[in-house]
Amino acid sequence: MADSIIAARDRIEIVGATDRGLRARQNRLAALGVPMICPPRFLVMLIEDDGGQAVLWDGTSYEQAIIEAERCSANWAVPVMDRVV
Repeated sequence: MADSIIAARDRIEIVGATDRGLRARQNRLAALGVPMICPPRFLVMLIEDDGGQAVLWDGTSYEQAIIEAERCSANWAVPVMDRVV
């Protein structure tokens, strides 16, 4: 019996992230151990069926991420998956 492997199709994904980290001031930590809350970031990524990934766009606007994802989807003729909602 042959192994059955279901390969995921190439796709565009919208991914949301919140940057958290330490604030650096002149290469020194200004707030040790205290996360700095930054505006949310959104990424539009090309996910290939072989596991390869590429960031095509990033920014702070979810609306712009949707527009860019649809534009990229039309260019590559692949579906969009919104992982934010």
